[in-house]
Amino acid sequence: MEQWQNELSGALRTAEELAAGGWIDPEQTAAYRRVVSRYGLLLPRYYADLIDKDDPNCPIRLQALPRLQEVEEGWGDEDPLKDEQHKPAPHVTHRYPERLLLHLTPNCSMYCRYCFRKTLLNKDKQTLFGGSVNAALEYVRTQPQVREVILSGGDPLMLSDEQLFAVLERLAEIDSVVRVRIHTRVPVTLPSRVTAGLATSLSATRLSTVVVTHYNHPREVTERSAAACGRLLSAGAWLFNQSVLLKGVNDDPHTLAALSDALMSMRNVPYYLHHPDPARGTRHFWLSFQQGAAIYEVLRTLLPGYLVPRYVVDDVERPYKSDVGEFLAEASPSFWKH
Repeated sequence: MEQWQNELSGALRTAEELAAGGWIDPEQTAAYRRVVSRYGLLLPRYYADLIDKDDPNCPIRLQALPRLQEVEEGWGDEDPLKDEQHKPAPHVTHRYPERLLLHLTPNCSMYCRYCFRKTLLNKDKQTLFGGSVNAALEYVRTQPQVREVILSGGDPLMLSDEQLFAVLERLAEIDSVVRVRIHTRVPVTLPSRVTAGLATSLSATRLSTVVVTHYNHPREVTERSAAACGRLLSAGAWLFNQSVLLKGVNDDPHTLAALSDALMSMRNVPYYLHHPDPARGTRHFWLSFQQGAAIYEVLRTLLPGYLVPRYVVDDVERPYKSDVGEFLAEASPSFWKH
């Protein structure tokens, strides 16, 4: 068993473990158990050690530890991006003409509390992951306009090196596919997963490799995390970062500016700042578009243009991501006004 697998096997998974470790009030264990039973808990010790236990508003805590509000809310959608409506084959979401998503695994290195797929990743709701991956790859072969395949999940880097290479090798056999993009939070939450073997797998085919990391706060950029990004760069991958604007975590322009600086120190381009999707159980992270636009306006004054990420929203009515300014300039769907 590799180091990352040992670390994952020792991750925190129960409300009782959180109480024993001092992360939650032991008297509220039963209430937190209810949250964990609905949305799960998986917290690697590496990421847990970044939490300031004395600060109830620690931005690492807010992303990693369950909150009672998760099960008190009726707000939001179980499938806010309508993945199920764009599923032409098992494991596939095909929303955009020249690129598509392959959902390779429901497994993650950590269960992020703001995840827009937190309901779909429940064991009884894993409809995105049923069926044969071979059928998904055959579907890609029948779509010659698809040039980029996006590996998603869950987190695709939860596959073994051998499993990941097998998928990449199959994709490389499809002439129309020139690029693979991997969306992952592994360098942030479980950097030991980025091994020399993984780097070899990523560089072993003709495909160009883009890795999109998910850093949300500068405190997530640690020495170990930066080393993981360095190994990805050494494998020839391009690194881009996609953050989510989260109430209480990074809804401050100076925090976002510090994140961009930290990312650039790792040669990781701050590409997207996503407005949070209206996912069930995440309303406490949500803020209005007007609040987000005001934060972004200040952020633009703090950084050179190449360090300012695009502030975007996933509008399921459009075949591309929309800049929030453009979105606000037009009539918004009534749901977003809530």
